[in-house]
Amino acid sequence: MFTNFKYESVPLKDIALDERNPRIVSQTPLSNQGEIVSYLYENEDLEAFIKKIAGEGKNVGAERPYVVKKGTGYVVIEGNTRIAAYKLLTGLIKPPKDYAGTLPHISDATKKHLLQVDCSIAPDRDALMPIMASAHFGTGDKSKWGYLGSRKAVYDEWKGGRALPKLAKLFHVTQGEIKEFILEYQLYRKALGLQWTHTEKDILLKPNLAFNPPVRFLQTSGHKEQVGISYDTANLAVVFDGKEAEKKFKHLLGKLVINPVKGLGATASYEAVFADYGSAASATKGGATKTGPAGGGAGTGGSSSPGASSSGGSSSKSGKAGGSTAAKPGALFGYPVHKINNALVTQLLKEAREINCKKYPAAATFLLRNIVETILKHIVDDQGANKTGAKQDLESSLNLCISQHVKLSHADKAILSEFKKDHLAYLNLGRTGT
Repeated sequence: MFTNFKYESVPLKDIALDERNPRIVSQTPLSNQGEIVSYLYENEDLEAFIKKIAGEGKNVGAERPYVVKKGTGYVVIEGNTRIAAYKLLTGLIKPPKDYAGTLPHISDATKKHLLQVDCSIAPDRDALMPIMASAHFGTGDKSKWGYLGSRKAVYDEWKGGRALPKLAKLFHVTQGEIKEFILEYQLYRKALGLQWTHTEKDILLKPNLAFNPPVRFLQTSGHKEQVGISYDTANLAVVFDGKEAEKKFKHLLGKLVINPVKGLGATASYEAVFADYGSAASATKGGATKTGPAGGGAGTGGSSSPGASSSGGSSSKSGKAGGSTAAKPGALFGYPVHKINNALVTQLLKEAREINCKKYPAAATFLLRNIVETILKHIVDDQGANKTGAKQDLESSLNLCISQHVKLSHADKAILSEFKKDHLAYLNLGRTGT
């Protein structure tokens, strides 16, 4: 992969910042180096990184930005924040007016040291894309491009005329995943095209916007049809079934994105999200949405917060999910059970509404572990993925669901991978009451 790469020391003045940087999630193209620097200040914490470089100097082991040749100079593809910091500290670029007085003083010797940069020179941008995508796809820590950044990177290349097989090779994913990324970004663009107040539009334009919840909500079986949205996978377009569908989509965004309602999230039922649809309470005025009844207990917060509550519509009133009732204060969560014919899942989720996770955190953690393991085993059994009939535990079921043997969306597999990395060990400790 690195056969045609070169490793050289390059003059800082010859390296330009990349206007196609996937971290730049802007609907207005940035036309010059100053605009890119302003964006990095506002959205990538450039000021803090500058202070770190001024205080600690170069980190030789971490430096080596990836650059490609452009004309007589270079463009930095990986390491834009670092190069921007060097240029500001050496005076090659001036800071925006709002940050004019924030640059720390460095010695002439340090400036001289920053003016030469050890770089990895790639033969072209295409050679770097699989490397970058492997490291940066997804959401989460600062090493990631972020949800919108990842999808915009794919979308921009597709709009530039790249065919799906080429994109799959460039980004080191399957063609099916490429289609998902494009459609999800198309959905985001549809969201931007709706009528919003200035405050609401500003929220939608934030680069770190958590747009995953409405996307995952629509992935639930039947939800797209109920909202009136369909995905044209042949033309890679999002299709709305008239004005009513646009209104419903706007309502969904109000509940999960513009002003997220406590107790609602990506896994919410349709009834819970649309319980007040069409009423005055559902209108978002300047980003303020009336939340209605409180959600289902403690929940887990964020984009994956529980979707069911005492306002959960027909499912809780009809007695589904094992006699569903409103979650008690401090409950683990209050999910209803939809479309899963599994008595054990039903019972475990019923117990989750009853147990006080604040009073019994170890018991709640163990219960949560059992719920996750049971649902994963259900998926494995439902798809016949355990070909050998081997005994399944939480970790082996998790590995199977992440693998190619189980058919799940890229977003779901990304969440499971993050769960394995950051939460599995904690739940395993909970099994022993630690």
